[in-house]
Amino acid sequence: MGPLSDAVLTPLSVRPSGRHPGQSDAWAWQGNTGRRIGPGMRMRSRAPVGQADCEAQGPGATRPPQPEVAVMTVMSIARFERFFRAAAGLDVDKNDLKRYSDFVDAKLYDLLTVAQATAKANGRDIIRTSDLPITKGLQESIHHFRMIDQEVELKPILEQLATHPALDRTPDEETEAAYPDIIGGLSLALAQSFKILHPDLKNPQTQHWDEARAVFDLLL
Repeated sequence: MGPLSDAVLTPLSVRPSGRHPGQSDAWAWQGNTGRRIGPGMRMRSRAPVGQADCEAQGPGATRPPQPEVAVMTVMSIARFERFFRAAAGLDVDKNDLKRYSDFVDAKLYDLLTVAQATAKANGRDIIRTSDLPITKGLQESIHHFRMIDQEVELKPILEQLATHPALDRTPDEETEAAYPDIIGGLSLALAQSFKILHPDLKNPQTQHWDEARAVFDLLL
């Protein structure tokens, strides 16, 4: 693979970026909303597609068929590659980004689903960080991620991935601010799980991603 620029547009489905001259590479499209999210702006819960349009039009309004809302995230490929090399000696490329993005999106939502149930059981309308089912192993992975990230600086990219569907309970600001570190810990655990399952693995393939995902689905 030839030299890669530090920021590369990686479409998860086709959508023009709409990036303006001079706009930071840290901007990304927020899934299911079509809004751009920039540096310092935290992604919050995604409303169901079409809900806002119908509410704006009043009760009984029907939304005309719309094309699938595309999701595009600006990812720093070079940092993504460096992280997986530092975490587990793996060689990944931009073709792995879709699998990676799907993984962290699903696992963050799984954690929040459990946290939501805990908040509900305690009679609260908000989700606190203490509601998240962070295990000892995941906490250690988060700590290890923070050390690695001092060199890799992946966290600004993870902030763009920290998005989830609408929940019955609203996460508070402290909980939302913790998303990048949680995703980082999940990412580190994912990378190391590849090597546990296949000690000699260098280039993860679809089979390896599926196996790792199945293991996490059993535990989270």
